[in-house]
Amino acid sequence: MRTSWVMRIVFLSIMLGCVGPAFSQSSTGSISGTVTDQNRAVVLGATVIGKNTATGFVRSAVTNSSGLYRLTDIPPGPYEITIEAASFRKLERKSITLDVGQNAIIDAVLQPGEIVDSVTVNENASMLNSSTAEVSTRFDSRRLSELPISANRSVYNVLLSTPGVIQLANGQATFSSPSLAAQNPAIGLSFSVNGGRLRSNNFMLDGQDMNDPTFTGAEVALNNPDAIQEVSILTNQFKAEYGHNAASIVNVVGKSGTNNYHGSLFWYHNNEHLNACNNLDKVATGAPTGFCHNDAASDARKRAPRRNENQIGFTFGGPLTLPVFGDREDRHVWKGTDKTFIFGDYQRWSDRSLVSGPTLRGAPTDAGRAVLQAVAGDRPQVQALLRSVPAGISNGTFAQFTILGQPPGQPPYRVELGDFTGSSLFVFDDHQGSLRLDHRFNEKNLFYVRYRFDSQDSSGGGQVTPPGLTTVLRPLPI
Repeated sequence: MRTSWVMRIVFLSIMLGCVGPAFSQSSTGSISGTVTDQNRAVVLGATVIGKNTATGFVRSAVTNSSGLYRLTDIPPGPYEITIEAASFRKLERKSITLDVGQNAIIDAVLQPGEIVDSVTVNENASMLNSSTAEVSTRFDSRRLSELPISANRSVYNVLLSTPGVIQLANGQATFSSPSLAAQNPAIGLSFSVNGGRLRSNNFMLDGQDMNDPTFTGAEVALNNPDAIQEVSILTNQFKAEYGHNAASIVNVVGKSGTNNYHGSLFWYHNNEHLNACNNLDKVATGAPTGFCHNDAASDARKRAPRRNENQIGFTFGGPLTLPVFGDREDRHVWKGTDKTFIFGDYQRWSDRSLVSGPTLRGAPTDAGRAVLQAVAGDRPQVQALLRSVPAGISNGTFAQFTILGQPPGQPPYRVELGDFTGSSLFVFDDHQGSLRLDHRFNEKNLFYVRYRFDSQDSSGGGQVTPPGLTTVLRPLPI
């Protein structure tokens, strides 16, 4: 029995050591202010109690000789503040929403009277940051659900609406490069902040680092906005607790359980009937008409390339509920209201589409291929060309060549050239989700652990033209 308890203590210490750093200012917030009377004299010894109305979490403080109080390292969410002092009416401040990293300033003026009397104020804290010089932009769950964030529903796309953030495509090495976006559409975003390098952006999840170790950049795909509480980006004047990168600090905070059960169920669908053609689609696969042409020979060519995309998932959270077994009289259901909460999310994303690659100019037409086959078809280089590059559509250009030993005066051979735009079947499968557990031991000790996974398989991306050179990407689950 002694060994069992020792192992439990060691295991708990390891877990607390792993998740302890998450309770920094980058994943929590604080509430502070000054308590005075109606004559603006400071009130010493007033008791200030902050309560999270969603989880029942409580943190208290006492004003000092300057009338100041501070509730530090408290989880974000809806709060109400209660202030009590001898010979003053009790003051209740409700409808306060605390954001991640915010220092909400709640000053209070107490009225003379008995404690049994109370004054209730319904007013949120000011969103103006008056305690630091940080320049930040915040996207809460409502903005994430209502703002358009592109077809892949990646929460990182909202960052492009921040002043000073510019999406870039070429010129700098990046983990989420546009060339990789076709293979990994779950992320596929590169941006510069205030002229900084693409790899100078620091990404965090619940206050923990989630950067790719090679190029930095977000390594975890987040394509379910319903599972995210907020996304914030710091673009200037970071505090000393950050560091690592100089351009920006992006912090994504996931949702957690509350005293009320809540969740969502969704299904997003996309197909060729909902899409339009781009310029490559209109000349794809070497057909004279391509896609989206009303006079095409087949119905499939009269619309956008074939596609079948589905994103199906859910979120669910609330107080942890467990059955308690024992004798018949002792059997009951334990519910962790105000104490233990659980939250989980899952998304299954599949995409089957016909993608068009860049146009290859200089591909021999059918007539040009006939000339090459007749004159030099026995040469390995010509055989490889005819085997790997399909016939192009004539663009009015020709290439000329002569054969060693060709009779004098014989004109050079002419090969008709054209354009070829290849297409490839793109297959993408993605499973992502998370599970979070929160537990409150007492007023000063909180514990949470989150497990997030993302597993992706894709094929058909990369180089589409000529055909047969596409890539297969199967990264390890993270």
